[in-house]
Amino acid sequence: MAITLALFSSLLISGTTIIMKKGIERTNPTTAMLVVTLMGTFILLLISLPHVQFDHFKSKAFFLFILAGILSPALVRWLYFISIDRIGPSMSSSILSIGPAFTAIIAALFLKEQITVSIGLGIIMIIGGIVTFERDMHNNSHLTVRHKKDLIFAVLAAFLVGLAIVIRKMGLNILNEPLFGVTVGFATSLAFYLTLCLVFKRMRAEISLNRQNALFLCGVGVFLTAGWLTLFYALSHGDAIIVAPLASLHPVMVLAWSYLFFKNMENITLKTVFGVIIVLIGVLLITLR
Repeated sequence: MAITLALFSSLLISGTTIIMKKGIERTNPTTAMLVVTLMGTFILLLISLPHVQFDHFKSKAFFLFILAGILSPALVRWLYFISIDRIGPSMSSSILSIGPAFTAIIAALFLKEQITVSIGLGIIMIIGGIVTFERDMHNNSHLTVRHKKDLIFAVLAAFLVGLAIVIRKMGLNILNEPLFGVTVGFATSLAFYLTLCLVFKRMRAEISLNRQNALFLCGVGVFLTAGWLTLFYALSHGDAIIVAPLASLHPVMVLAWSYLFFKNMENITLKTVFGVIIVLIGVLLITLR
């Protein structure tokens, strides 16, 4: 069940990335993260409210879900949307694949999950794939120094994804209520984004929504909400060290879809493809430990 749900989550998230690329052309990351999170929170509240019990809010898991929500999707989504806008969906999703490497290390420290030789090799393979991306960007005359520095957005998002998954697993070990956990995460992210908009005038000024981009962003919200919901249920059934890499298999789907729909927007070279392959091999090594 954990494997099936994790793979389905990966499929949904890959669809989210492609739709997001279309929506980000008509808007900006601030508008995107607000609309997507608002849509997800609304859907999850409708589903979860009839099942919530007062004791859930007194559990230690509630505070862990809040912390995980601040890290991801709140900070991660903001960083990831910026990354998609600056270096493209295939590169962003591929770099985000190093999340399972961080998950494996953190899970070994805090959840006592075992890092085998296969997992260690997987981490090395994933890092090797990222090095390949960086070399490809360095040798690509179409990418400027600014774009090379923009890699930090995707790398930091990957670390926060890995950390947040472990925190969620801790919460689910205490209170095995995936629907409650994902709803708290989305609601926390929405509160976080609204606070940022209230504090920073520049972010408020960036908010721009019309009928065209609203349609795309709502589509992203539906796909992403479904993806996160299945991810939580996968974590409730299996170890973080297994679920995380399986839920990160979407780069190969995004790469294929990007080539089909964004040939003039995505600069996909042989080195990029090779890097994706290396990353995916590393993910599989972690999964098949």
